[in-house]
Amino acid sequence: MSIVADARATLEALLAALEGIPTRASRAREMEKVKQWCAVQLDRIEPQASFVRALRQALPEDGILVSELTQVGYFANIAFPVQQPRAYLTPGYQGTLGYGFPTALGAATGNPHRRVISISGDGGFGWGMQELSTAARYRLNLRVVVFADGQYGNVRRIQRRVFGEEFATELTNPDFETLAAAFGIRFGRADSPDTLADALLRHAQLEGPALIEVRVGEMPSPWALIHPFVPAPVPPPPNPLGEPRDT
Repeated sequence: MSIVADARATLEALLAALEGIPTRASRAREMEKVKQWCAVQLDRIEPQASFVRALRQALPEDGILVSELTQVGYFANIAFPVQQPRAYLTPGYQGTLGYGFPTALGAATGNPHRRVISISGDGGFGWGMQELSTAARYRLNLRVVVFADGQYGNVRRIQRRVFGEEFATELTNPDFETLAAAFGIRFGRADSPDTLADALLRHAQLEGPALIEVRVGEMPSPWALIHPFVPAPVPPPPNPLGEPRDT
């Protein structure tokens, strides 16, 4: 069944029909409890939560974050505060390793007056690092953040869970400072969320691209917050509404 009608007249008729019908009591207080509960769960995943806050701090409202299959990227998919449309680009969960940096080149090219940050792991960045030549040639307004742990981190975690050991996950990375210098690109290094925020803000008002290496260690899995069949590394807090949980 379908209805063809003037939208304004139809909406006015629907509003009139609803008059006198008791409204449901506000659940704003319950929603606030749920939001607080969610925030507690997110804050338990460190250092990813602090890195996401640092990225948000370094971007203006219209800035664009291009995510990737990296530990901070997985967490950003559920926790990065997006303040405007078309300001967060992600490969989703399709497993398209190497998506982030090339996509960020396109975002920066199409939005020359907006600040663009690309986040990748060292494994994903390795798929397209030669495109630093493109960023350098066109002087793109792009900050390329590489979280470097020397591993395919998620593959390593899966192998440990399934096989009890890991194999062929180690990376042989270039010296990222030398790599940036080879293309005439500014370079920065960070080892914590605070130093990442400082590095991004320091490069924010300078023209052209910058490469920032963030040296990290093994991070806790955020997947219990994403996929209902992945066990949480730490038991989550009780549901504030007393309803059953899938995880």
